[in-house]
Amino acid sequence: MPTTLSPAIEPREFRNVLGHFPTGVCIVTAMEGGKPIGMVVGSFTSVSLDPPLVAFLADRSSTTFPRIREATTFCVNVLAADQEALCRSFATRGADRFADVEWRAAPSGAPILENVVAWIDCVPDAIHEAGDHYIHIGRVTDLAVENPTLPLLFFQGGYGAFTLGSLVMGANPAMAEHLAIADRARDEMTALAGRSDVEVLALGACTDTFIVVASASPSGSTAPLRIGTALPFAPPAGRIFVAWAGQESIHAWYERSAEPLTAAERERLDAEVDAVRRHGWTPAFYSDRMEDLWQTLGQIGKVGQTPMLVRHVSQLVASLERHSTPEDVDEKTAGTVQSLMAPIFGTDGQVALMLSLSGIPRGSSLSRIEELRDDLLAVCGRVTASLGGRVPPELADGR
Repeated sequence: MPTTLSPAIEPREFRNVLGHFPTGVCIVTAMEGGKPIGMVVGSFTSVSLDPPLVAFLADRSSTTFPRIREATTFCVNVLAADQEALCRSFATRGADRFADVEWRAAPSGAPILENVVAWIDCVPDAIHEAGDHYIHIGRVTDLAVENPTLPLLFFQGGYGAFTLGSLVMGANPAMAEHLAIADRARDEMTALAGRSDVEVLALGACTDTFIVVASASPSGSTAPLRIGTALPFAPPAGRIFVAWAGQESIHAWYERSAEPLTAAERERLDAEVDAVRRHGWTPAFYSDRMEDLWQTLGQIGKVGQTPMLVRHVSQLVASLERHSTPEDVDEKTAGTVQSLMAPIFGTDGQVALMLSLSGIPRGSSLSRIEELRDDLLAVCGRVTASLGGRVPPELADGR
């Protein structure tokens, strides 16, 4: 039967397309001269039930695989979602991969790493050449679930875990608190969206991200952002969350910047954070980058948070215009204001939640922006009061 040669496939495009298929992550271990050896594989698969066979693929350039193929047994360790650091340490060439790693011997003698999801003990069955890889098939001699938790996944060049829908958000105590506050603010948010004809978002901060926990849209419109959408809590985004949190939190915020901040950039951000403290709100302006960010967030709302989209959001946030203070809003710039943000305070005087009027129509007048700002601040003030929240002294008179 005649064969048709396929057109040349660019390696970069090949990796990009195949990267949209998630794979589990394992560490294959064995013993060599009484010492443990191991390598990371992202190509482990079940082959046969009868007889019980599994397989993994090893790159021909691997320096560890030739040693593992000579072993009389090997053990496949399925990594847990919280073992990314272990994975990275085993993927580092030349490192002492078992330094400070707890393990015990499998029935075959090969290492079982501590806290892995499962282990599969094997003896070699066959090795096949396949392009630039070897397919190593093993006959299973023993296996067990060690730690029934979420496995580590590799997807689009990044590590992560399978998420269980709404159960994930509820599992985080801080997020549960944000959701409770958002529920208290629901009626106010809905009324504000109706009066302003602008989408209202409630966002809560969790370590290195802030997350959309609630939204209210004008009648007849559809919110572009899905509940649960996460944004990088890194400069210049998130000034409201650090404005009253103290210098240590501000420094940690600076350290999360995608690129190291210069002294001048830190000084400018200090001034912007100080402006938030004085005024109790902050704007964001339309720009090409902001439009791209908005579209990307809308895409996340449709398809979910993939590593590729999350990386793109991080890059866009890092490149946003850093000059966005209340003093920058005037007759000339009012028409370019994209959103207005203000805090809801908790009983400790810290920001419990941030409300944002997002997607303000281009060309709005200064008086319109001021009207929206005053309405937003009034809503935040009422929600703060309903929580028994404590407004910082410098803002108390204004609220």
